[in-house]
Amino acid sequence: MPSATFPDLTVPATLVIGTQYADGLEQQQAVVKAEFGALASPPAGLAAVSWFLSTDGETVLTLAQWTDDTAVPPAGPPRYRLYRSLAEEHETRVPGCLITAAFDVDGPERQRAFTDAVIAAQPREGGHPGAISAHFLHGVDGSRVLLYTEWTSVEAHQEAAEAGDHDKGHELFSGTPGVRLTHGGRFHLHRTLSRLTPPRAT
Repeated sequence: MPSATFPDLTVPATLVIGTQYADGLEQQQAVVKAEFGALASPPAGLAAVSWFLSTDGETVLTLAQWTDDTAVPPAGPPRYRLYRSLAEEHETRVPGCLITAAFDVDGPERQRAFTDAVIAAQPREGGHPGAISAHFLHGVDGSRVLLYTEWTSVEAHQEAAEAGDHDKGHELFSGTPGVRLTHGGRFHLHRTLSRLTPPRAT
């Protein structure tokens, strides 16, 4: 059933995450509507799907959570698993914006070393008040890292960027051997479909 809650990436699952170009808001919405309609009877093993629209009107990001890895289609968008997360233990704020940064990396050792270095570079006393959480996703084939961060708003993320809060991270993004930034974006959650939500009693 549809809802408007950000996905819980700490739930054990294989994450299949893909993006596609859409020329404007209407096309973005049409892409989501078509994909949502195609999942009227979700396949076994698919627990939830979340659709995000980029704030520039050019991209749709689809995040599918699979509880059964063997049920994931063999061809399609990259598969990820959660490596590490940064979040306050009793966080209750509702995310208003998703920020992503995707990287190609030279193998599993580079995945781990790069992610650990980015985490170590985070401020010890807490970051910008608009930052809610960060999840570091590793491609199962060892070739990718996806940084998935939840913020209270686009404006909060922009404030942090202008204040230089991300400078150390950006140095690592551009200066780590064997790591290549491929793309990133700012997104708003548009729609979700979850089989984990029990049906309401009638």
